[in-house]
Amino acid sequence: MNWLYYLAESNLYLLVFYLTYFLFFKNTTHYQLNRAYLLFCCIASFILPILQISALKPIKPAPILSPTKQEALIMTVNAYATEPINVRLPNPPIQSLKTLSSTAPEMHKSAINLPDLLWYVYLVGAFITLSILIIKLITIYKFVRNGQISVMDKHRVIEMKDSDAAFSFFNNLFIGTKIKETNTIIKHELIHIHQKHSADIIFLELVKIFNWFNPTVYLVQNSLKIVHEYIADEQIVSNESEAIAYSTFLLQTAFGSNNSSITNSFFNYSQLKNRIMMLNKQRSSKLVKFKYLIIAPIFLILISVSTLSISKNYGWIDIFPIHLNSVDNNGFKNPISAVKSKRLKITQNGKSTITDRLTISEQNKKVTYTASSITPGDKIALLKNNKITVDFMDDSTKYSTKDGKLILPIVNSDGYYLLDYYLHHNVHYSSNKGEKGGLVIVGYSLDQNRHLINVKITKSGGTKLDELALNGFNNYKGIVNDDSGKNYNLGVYFFTNDYSIFKTDSMDKIPGFAGEVIIPNFKYPYEVTKKGFEYVERGVGFPGDDSREEVIIFEKNGAAVSFFKAKLTNADLKMLNDKYGYVFPSASSNILTFMNKKDKHYKRLAYFFDMNSYLDKPYSDDFYNHIIDTMEYPKTPQIGIKGAVVIVNFNLDTNGIINDVNVDKSAGIEYDNAAIKAIQSYKKPIKDKAGRHSIAIVFCVANKKYRPTVSDKIKKTGYVGELAVAESKPFFRPSMMIKVDSVKK
Repeated sequence: MNWLYYLAESNLYLLVFYLTYFLFFKNTTHYQLNRAYLLFCCIASFILPILQISALKPIKPAPILSPTKQEALIMTVNAYATEPINVRLPNPPIQSLKTLSSTAPEMHKSAINLPDLLWYVYLVGAFITLSILIIKLITIYKFVRNGQISVMDKHRVIEMKDSDAAFSFFNNLFIGTKIKETNTIIKHELIHIHQKHSADIIFLELVKIFNWFNPTVYLVQNSLKIVHEYIADEQIVSNESEAIAYSTFLLQTAFGSNNSSITNSFFNYSQLKNRIMMLNKQRSSKLVKFKYLIIAPIFLILISVSTLSISKNYGWIDIFPIHLNSVDNNGFKNPISAVKSKRLKITQNGKSTITDRLTISEQNKKVTYTASSITPGDKIALLKNNKITVDFMDDSTKYSTKDGKLILPIVNSDGYYLLDYYLHHNVHYSSNKGEKGGLVIVGYSLDQNRHLINVKITKSGGTKLDELALNGFNNYKGIVNDDSGKNYNLGVYFFTNDYSIFKTDSMDKIPGFAGEVIIPNFKYPYEVTKKGFEYVERGVGFPGDDSREEVIIFEKNGAAVSFFKAKLTNADLKMLNDKYGYVFPSASSNILTFMNKKDKHYKRLAYFFDMNSYLDKPYSDDFYNHIIDTMEYPKTPQIGIKGAVVIVNFNLDTNGIINDVNVDKSAGIEYDNAAIKAIQSYKKPIKDKAGRHSIAIVFCVANKKYRPTVSDKIKKTGYVGELAVAESKPFFRPSMMIKVDSVKK
């Protein structure tokens, strides 16, 4: 219902602006300023809701980052819309690949609900208002067609037979043949034409189409039309008439016909009293113009209230972000920054070295110093006894997991996951002190059976790394999912802790580029099931589209077994859980973090955190998307976020509407309130059994890639599953797919 919230907020601001006009500006004689203000308040009321000042919100310290998922390929939303998600995984057939099959479950459609009904009512009202405007325009067209047209000073004058009306519409001046003393009236209407007052009125008519239900719009339009009359009257008096004489003329001609509301009509009896009063009113001083400066604080107050008090996801324009450099190259907000750990700068004999640790032999034993352990006394002793100067340096290039392991960035080698898996488990890279790793590019061809042949080094990373890469490729006897009979190059990164080795931005310029693989000097961080099987996923978590979902599980002997969810029976799914300990997520959203954004060499380094949720079917679609979109992650616990699980009880009435929401297992007041508020805000019916239910809201920590565990003890009767949220809004979530797919259709 974001459209409803936007309209409500917009019309509330319009009311505030009009009240300001009514209280401060209505009785001033600065008519042109009043005209500008009334137009401004209409425009501002539409723009204000999409603005925010996130700098007003409490600043959240950048927490420690977390590890990425197994080598995912960065995809844009458009790519998701045009083809199944590929997360560095090939399409079958592939060696040691097994599949199970069944039919995909049938999609579920919900009945019409209150938000939909309000939307239809709104559209009907807008259509009626538009129809009325079209009828008014047709009426004016008929006047033009039936009248006698002449030209006066490049303006069309349309004489209307047997009429006592006089009005103008854009470049057309309409005047009835029954009117006497037409010179003053014509001069008055020409002022309306020169000032382009008709454009103002049409603009208000268009605003009325969108805000037809708001009485304030009609008040603004009436005020603007009378300001138009004040402007024309003032210019007539200043040019050739005294105010009293012109007022007498207005009284004498007050009973002519009024015409369409979209025209500037000379005869408007309801405005006569105000026009005469303003004609004879003392002119407002120039100092009164300073009153208009009140607009600025009102504007800022409204933006501040909107930012701090209104929960919305349509605040697209951030005037003052918390950190301007927290927006990545793709325009996604990213509150996560690099871990600023301390390193040692060692200077001896005029040469400096940056390192994590310093080892010195003292009294027949080795003493190791690190940035966290060295004391001021140690620094003095090292300088005195060893002529070594020790300084500290911030290291912003390291990203670590919750347990201190370095994070690996996303790299691209689509179709090579079996080769990747073999290299990760059979190439044992151990680095020496001070060794930073490097890049080796391996060239090869594929025979007719897609086996590697003619393996060679096309770009050396040094003797040690070249030998490791060559041995790994030559010993691999499996296949890769690429075209046979062609030559390829694949980059192999040997990683220690130095991210400068990654050349992701330039690799795709290499002829026959097939992708990249990372071999770290520690165990590669594959995802592991509850029963200890390593696995990778692709396309998981798209409600209503199981055809995208696949998991590749690696057997203990290294063989890969592939399961497509759309082809699995209930018995297959049970086997998958019983044998391997794996369950397909019901939905998943991705949080994308770009690394080292300021350094051009690293600008494409990034990692994903997948927020997998496991919900019963009635809760895995609209309900899931609503919670992900509207959840306000607790603000106060941002310092030292640990994550939490809140168990929420709720009741479904006979119509499937959620009510009586309360906390069954608390994680603290901030987490509890966030979970309850999000669930209570969901107003659509859920097609599940009436009665008591419970759900686990899992507050993950994306920048540590941490997901709290949900205990099996809480899974009682009525339990509908677990829904994961995080402190950052997702880069990609299923609701985006739903919107893109609907546009395509």
